[in-house]
Amino acid sequence: MTSSRASLRGRPAAGGGDGPVLSAERSEHLRTAAETMAVGVLFLVFALPLVTIGAAWCAAAEIVAGWHEGREAPLLRTFARVVRRDLWTGAALEAVVSAVLGATWLEAHAVLRSRMPGRPAEAVALVLVAAAVVAFALLAAGCRAAGGNSWPQAVRTAADLARSVPATVPLIVTAVACVVALVAAIPAFAGFMAGPLAYAVSATVVRAARLRTREAGR
Repeated sequence: MTSSRASLRGRPAAGGGDGPVLSAERSEHLRTAAETMAVGVLFLVFALPLVTIGAAWCAAAEIVAGWHEGREAPLLRTFARVVRRDLWTGAALEAVVSAVLGATWLEAHAVLRSRMPGRPAEAVALVLVAAAVVAFALLAAGCRAAGGNSWPQAVRTAADLARSVPATVPLIVTAVACVVALVAAIPAFAGFMAGPLAYAVSATVVRAARLRTREAGR
């Protein structure tokens, strides 16, 4: 795409009608959906070595963050560049998320096999805590992509957004849950759903930043 996704806002319709604008907006939405799926496919390709999953996610986050700022980065070249640049930091992000998920699975499995009362509720609580941690990691990656910050700065920004806009982490948890549910129902969706998820996280970052700015201005 050569134009910003925000460029259609406020554009007057030819002849005073709304039809051309609505048609253009519909085309823009379809194009955005197609490109998010393309990002998801490229994520899958670049994540195939497994150790590059984190770096591939950073690339997806950087691309969709640019869309919100009117930047249209070339998908393939951006993925190749960011995966090389963020190979080790992405691996660290991947290790943290994998450790959280692995520990949660083992602990929840042990709880469910035990005879302690209330074990289903405890297992659900463990899953929710793990989901919140993973969502925060995705939020930090989104903040880094949006601001071009270092990881420590991105983590601080993510913590500030999560504190000042409490719905931020739950929104990302919901997005992740929707993606998991869709992939479980239709496994073929796994080939591209990382793109829509990255876009949802980026949109959540933008929303939270705007709300924080609005609250600070009052």
